[in-house]
Order: sequence, then structure tokens, then C-alpha cells
Amino acid sequence: MGLLPLEFSECYTDSPYFRDNIHTHEAELERTSQAIKQLIKESKTLLQAARNLSKAQRSFCQLLQDFKFECIGSTMTDDEIEIESSFKEFGRLIGSIEDERDRMLENASAVLIEPLERFRKDQIHPVKEEKKKFEKQTEKFCTSLDTYMKLSAKKQMEKLQEADAQLDMEKRHFHESSLQYVFKLQEVQERKKFEFVETLLGFMYAWLTFYHQGHEVAREFRSYGQDLQLRLQNTRERFESTRTEAEHLMRKMQEKPIEQGPNKTYTKQGYLFVQEKRPIGYAWVKHYCMYQKENKIFTMIPYTQTQGKLTSSTETIILKSCVRRMSDSIDKRFCFDIMANDKATSITVQAMSEDDRKAWLEAMDGKEPSLLFQTQIGPYQPPPEYRHKIYQVPGTPSSTEEIWNVMPFLVTKKSSVESMTGTETCPSPGCRWRFLPHDLLNDIGFTFIKRCIQSIETRGIEEQGLYRVVGVNSKVKKLTELCLVDRRKADKVDLDEYEIKTITSALKNYFRGLPEPLLTFKLHQEFINAAKQESRTLRINDIHRLVHQLPESNFEMLDMLIGHLLNVANHSKKNLMSKPNLGVVFGPTLMRPAEETVAAIMDIKFQNIIVEILISNHEQIFKTAPEGQELSYRGTRALPVASPREVAKNAQFPMPSVPPPSAAPPAPPPASAKPTKASRPVGMYSPNPTPAPRSPTRTNSTNKSTENSSGAYSNSHSSSSESLISRSSNDTQSSQSSPQLTRLQGGTHLNNPVYSSLHLSSNQNQNCQPSTKPEPLRKTKHPRKFVCLTASLTPSPPSPRPAQNQTSAQPAPRLKSKCVKALYACEGENDQELSFRPGQIIYNVKPSNEPGWLEGWLDGKKGLLPENYVEPF
Repeated sequence: MGLLPLEFSECYTDSPYFRDNIHTHEAELERTSQAIKQLIKESKTLLQAARNLSKAQRSFCQLLQDFKFECIGSTMTDDEIEIESSFKEFGRLIGSIEDERDRMLENASAVLIEPLERFRKDQIHPVKEEKKKFEKQTEKFCTSLDTYMKLSAKKQMEKLQEADAQLDMEKRHFHESSLQYVFKLQEVQERKKFEFVETLLGFMYAWLTFYHQGHEVAREFRSYGQDLQLRLQNTRERFESTRTEAEHLMRKMQEKPIEQGPNKTYTKQGYLFVQEKRPIGYAWVKHYCMYQKENKIFTMIPYTQTQGKLTSSTETIILKSCVRRMSDSIDKRFCFDIMANDKATSITVQAMSEDDRKAWLEAMDGKEPSLLFQTQIGPYQPPPEYRHKIYQVPGTPSSTEEIWNVMPFLVTKKSSVESMTGTETCPSPGCRWRFLPHDLLNDIGFTFIKRCIQSIETRGIEEQGLYRVVGVNSKVKKLTELCLVDRRKADKVDLDEYEIKTITSALKNYFRGLPEPLLTFKLHQEFINAAKQESRTLRINDIHRLVHQLPESNFEMLDMLIGHLLNVANHSKKNLMSKPNLGVVFGPTLMRPAEETVAAIMDIKFQNIIVEILISNHEQIFKTAPEGQELSYRGTRALPVASPREVAKNAQFPMPSVPPPSAAPPAPPPASAKPTKASRPVGMYSPNPTPAPRSPTRTNSTNKSTENSSGAYSNSHSSSSESLISRSSNDTQSSQSSPQLTRLQGGTHLNNPVYSSLHLSSNQNQNCQPSTKPEPLRKTKHPRKFVCLTASLTPSPPSPRPAQNQTSAQPAPRLKSKCVKALYACEGENDQELSFRPGQIIYNVKPSNEPGWLEGWLDGKKGLLPENYVEPF
């Protein structure tokens, strides 16, 4: 219940109820005074706590701004840069809020504390003073009244009149004091409604201004937070893929440890115990040793893992010789001696094990202490070629005379084919799809990918988690086998019967199963370096340039795939597969290093960035030429063309038949064969080739057949159906001497000289004689600009170009198959050459670095084969 009003009329009556009402007002005023006093005290405590909080917040803010963490690798991605700088951004935002808090605290005293204290002093304190006056006047009036009432009527009139005047004066003073007090009481009760609340309102405005600043900071932070959250999500997804690859490499390393280390500068490195001479006896000191075989530099660093201190006392010597230490000459095992050029005495070292000693001896071209060995059948002198590398075979006896049963075949050497290719039997050692052909970038692969893309875009382009959700492994393997292994069944496979996740998994596994990734091992590091550029423009330009250095089939396949991924990303609102998400999925799929290392795994994040850039800039990268270069012609990949025999049938000339086994094969080309100028005519392609008409008859003459089997073809077509027009030798020489071989319009280059082994002369009646030595290919250093070469089967200069067809010609038939059939038996002279029998099929044939030689796969082995020993299959 509220306070009753104090009537001024009651000041004159001064009734008990009036007095009681005054007491009620006084009590309420006292409570208000005490509340304000407590409020001032708590306000000061609050402001001090706010200052302490601001101090703690600023300390926290400073720690965020000073916080730094290093990422693995020399270069960070944009996401990692933003994540690292996010702490500084957090600190900046907190600092801006604390700046507003400081401004609020600076004004808090003037806005809250001082007005409250002033209200108590100027409003409540005067009421108390009025109360004192009121009480004093009340006491005087009551005293005067009591005295006045005690006067006797017998008093003199003068005294009575004087008493009346005194009482009237006291009464008037009392009424004035009462009125003033009542007025002041009610004034304070009314004034506190606005002055006191207004003071608190001003403080609340200042406080809410501080919170409003926090709201503004939060609104400003919202877009940054969403972007940072997306970057964190992408980084987490990259971490998961990186973690999976790291676990795979760790398990692989556990199964087959490699002690070479990341530094390939050294041929061999590891721990050895070095015998050091002391004043009394010898001591074996542990050293970390490194050896460079090229310059024979042997480095020794004293180091013990338990101490953990790397000393600067490094000793480096030039190795002169390395000899295995005989077991009877020292009480330690696994020892060998090292001789330095500048030292007269040898250094005795102890390896960790027998295998470790053999590895050091092999790296240092170690020798045995004696070249004469006692075998079970008598003394044996190894041939010179084996004397410098003879090591004890595990399991052979070792006695006081070091009796070994050493024979030349015991010398183990790494296969030169493996050294050349860097692969095992399967072109992709880590590939789970070993049943696939070695080369999948052929028409079967292109057809399979086109069909997969068509099915995905038709049925499941909006399916959530597209390419993220994997299919059942057995179904994926079955689909891959049907479409890629058996070409006869590939066209009969109905992809509508398979789930979208099965098709997407098969598509990814196709690219993972390639012997060489789509972006190639050769350009892998250049792509990674391009992704590490500081600005996005430089990245795009470098990747643009590198993409146009890819081989033709890789470029076409990548163009088709990235166009499809761009379409998938355009539906990301439904399938949730944005460009960064697709980069995470296809980064390790389209790129992988030639050697698995932790450093390469840490670069997977840049592989994802490369795929993301390819998707985001598909039109610019694939449809425009790099800066400063002309765009090479990019035609659509043609369907498989007819085989050489069908081409011969269409041209009314039979294909050269395989000679009987008794026929002597042509001599294989020498490895040192050098390319000669004008050895091959240059064919000009027409943008719209006219197909050669099929002849209804075929020549059956034995003589003609024999003649054609030992020669080539003659061209009986008119100028409108000619497949190839040979240029003159001058044109050929000018093309050879040109610093940059230009690619002719509408054509695609021939990867293999076998595929271009048909030389169609422009002279209708001219026959070519067989050549016993294949002509080498010309080489070009411009991967995006090609010339079309055809193998000349005659040593004579090419025929001049007909006058009626100077500007246009028909294209020579391009054989898409990369398989060849052996015509003669061949026995490889070394591990780099293939051995085969007539009729065997050799796969994945492509030109080699040796002129006149090809490179292919046979029975899981990769090697060289003579070009003139095979024919297209």
C-alpha cells in the first residue's frame, strides 16, 4: 500500500493520525536513503569488478593476438592462414568490446555514483534538516503551550497579553515549520520518481551502449565466423583424408621399413659405432653416419639418442676404400674398415647387424679382405666384374679362413627394369585394382567415364553426398571389371541397374587405378608449387600453364571430368557437394606423388586446392590459351577407327602379312641411333576429313599379295579422298629446323610410330620398298604443339605434294589401340629389353626415349622392344 498524502490543513490540527502519517513518510524516506547508500556501495563494487574483468579480458585478448602455431610444411594454404590469423581477429574483436567497456567505466562515476550521492545530499539530507527544525519547533510550541496553560487568571493583564503573544508566535513558527517539513517530505517522495530513476537510466544507457557495441561486433563477426567455420570444416575433412593416408603409410612402413630417410642426397645413412683410440685401450663411440656415393664423402656425427644434444664436432672424410673386417681379427661382430684419402690409418666401424653391414658395404663398393676364396671344390677366383661386390650370403658357413661358397649368381642386384620404371609387377603398387589393364587412358576408358558422367548427371546430380558416399566394394569391382576389362561386354552394361554411389565409386577408382595419375608424376611438384603461390591470380595462371603441358589424352580426360564436377558443384544446394568438398574427394584421386612420404601426404591439402581451382576456373583453364601461348587445337575425341587391315581393305590394298617363322627378322635399331632430318614426311590434316570408300572387291593375286606383304601401299584415290599428302624434302627440313613445331589444324598427334606406320604416297602408281631399319621419330619439346609423323617405308625422299591439293588434305588413319602384335621372336639382351615370341600381344605401347624403340608391357614387365618387330593390333 502506498503512502497517504500529507495535507497542509493537518499541520494546523496536528492530529495523531497526521503525526503517524508523517512517521510513515519518514520511515519510507529512511529506507530510500539506505537503499541509495547501498546502491552506491554496490555500484562501486560493480565498477571495480568490471575494471578487473576488463583487465582480464585484455590480458586474454593480448594472449590471443600473440598466440602463434606452426603448421607442418613450408607453405600454408589460404584456410590455414585464415585459421592462424583467426586468433588475432578474435583478440581484435574482444579488444574493441573492451574499449567500449573502458569508455563506459570512465563515465560510470559521473553518470551513476555522483548523481546518487548528490541526490542523497541535496534531497534527502535537507528533509532530515527540516525534520530537526520541525521537531524543535514542535517541542518549543508544546513547551510554550504548557507554560501558557499554567498561567493563573489572577495574573496581570499585561503578563497574560504577553503570554498570548508569545504563544501565538511559537504557534506560528510551529505551523510554518510543519508546513515546510510536510512540503519537503512530499517533494522528496515525488522527486525520487524521476531524479533517482533518471540517474539509473543514464547509467543503463551507458551500460547498454557497451552491450550494443558487443552486438555490433557480433554482427560484424557473423560473416567472418561463417567463413571461418567453413574453412575449419574443410580443414577437418582434409585432416581426415591426410590421417587416413598417414595411417596407410605407417602400416606400409611397418610391413617394409625403409631406412633411407627423407634426405635423398645421401646414398646410405644410419648409426655406426666407431672405434676410437684412448690412452688406455679403445672405446666404441656411437655416430650417425652419412655417405654420398657420387663424391665419396663420408660424414660422422657423434650422437646418442638418450642425451639428445647435437654436437658441432662433425668429421668428414673422402672415402678411399672399404673392406669387410674378418671375424677372427676383432672381437666385435659386423665390423668393417674405412680408409680415407688423407689418413694413413683405417677407421674401424661396427654396423647394427649383418644386413646393415652388407648395406653399407654395397653403398661404399666394399671389398672382401681376400679375393681368393676356398670353396667346396677348391679355390675359386671370382671374375673381375664381381670382385668389388662379394658379400656373405645368409646361411653360408664362416670359419677361421672365411670359407664361403661364393659364386657370381649370389650377387644380388636390383632389377634394372624396376630401377627404370620405379614400379613392381603392377604399374601401380598400391593399387587395389590390379586386375585392370595397365593403361586405361584409351577409348575404353573414355567411353566408360562418359557413360558414368551421363548416368550421374541424368539420375543423381542432386543426390546428397554425391562422390562422398561410397558404394559396396563388390558391386564397384564388378562394374569396373565389366566396363574396363572385357571390351565386348562394356557396351552391354546397363548403368541404370546400378546405384549412383556404385557408379561414382567406380569412376573414382578408375582414376585411382591409373598407373600414372591424371596430372602425371612429372608435373606433380610443379602443380603443388603453383598451389603454394601467394596470390590466387598467380595460382590460376600457373595451373593454367601446367594443364596445357599435360599429354593429349590426360588433357581431354581432365577437361571432361572437371566440366562434370563443375556441374555437380552448381547443384551443391541439393547434393551438398561444394567445390571445396569436391576438391577433398578428387585431390588425392587425380594427383599422387611418385614416392609416398609424410611430406607428400601433407601436400594433399594443396592437391585439393588445385582441383578446386580447376573447377572454379574451368572455362578459363581449358578453353583459353595460357598467357603468352597460342591455344592448341582441342577437338573432340574420336571414336575408335578401323584397324590397319580394315584400312587396307578400304584402300583396296591388303595388309602386309606376317612373314613365316623361317624368314629372317629385320635387325633391331641400335640404341645409339640418331634421328635424321627429312626422315619422315609431315602429314597435313584437314578439319573435315572425307572417309575413304570401302571397295567391294579385294585383290587375290598371290604376286600382288606377296608384293604388298613386303612393301607398303600405293594410293589409288582421287584428290578428294587422299588420306595423306607428303611434303617435299624442303618442307620437311624447314619443319625440322623450326624452333617450335606447330600443330596442324584439326589433327591429333600420334603417340606411337607403330600407329603411323602407313605411308600413303601421293603418286598413285608408286610402290615403296621395305626398310630393314626403322626410321627414328623426331622429338619435340613443346607438349601442346605437335606435328603428325608417318613412318616412311622407303629410304627415298618423300614425293612432292600434288599441285591440286596444296591447301587441304585428308587425315591419315589414326589407330587408337595401344596394343601391338609381335611379328618375330626377340630375345632381350638385358633387363631393359622385352623377350617375346611371334604372335604375342604387347600392351600399353608408347614411344621410348631411344629412337626406333618402343616401350610396352608384357606379362607384367615393362621394357623396350624394336619398332620394326611388331605391328598394330
